[in-house]
Amino acid sequence: MSERLVLVDSSVWITHLLGRGGTYAHTIRDLLLGNRVAINAVIRLELLTGARDETQYAELEGTLDGLHFLELTAAVWRRAERLRFQLRRQGAMVPLPDAVIACCALIYNCELLHADRHFDRIAHATALKIHR
Repeated sequence: MSERLVLVDSSVWITHLLGRGGTYAHTIRDLLLGNRVAINAVIRLELLTGARDETQYAELEGTLDGLHFLELTAAVWRRAERLRFQLRRQGAMVPLPDAVIACCALIYNCELLHADRHFDRIAHATALKIHR
């Protein structure tokens, strides 16, 4: 088993936080216990803007503050630009946030845990490692 960080996409967090984590509940728990969960600014923004009230916002903010935070460097943005360009030329469009998240995982050599089909498309075209 790898000990690398796992960038957990908001698609997994949302199902987990809503109590519909299913298969992700145990995975997230194990990753948290192993101090292997990472997020970035895009994931943080997606999660915090979805909070239903100030109390949930504060609780979620506290949880996210305790995770590994991966900076969105210029290298991440350049890789995302290139990725979206290449995929578009192949006839595939992926949302900008998904491209940035995937490229963050690539640059930091993390695995990605997700519940979003766009990441499977990106993994098919790149060296993105999906956490299973």
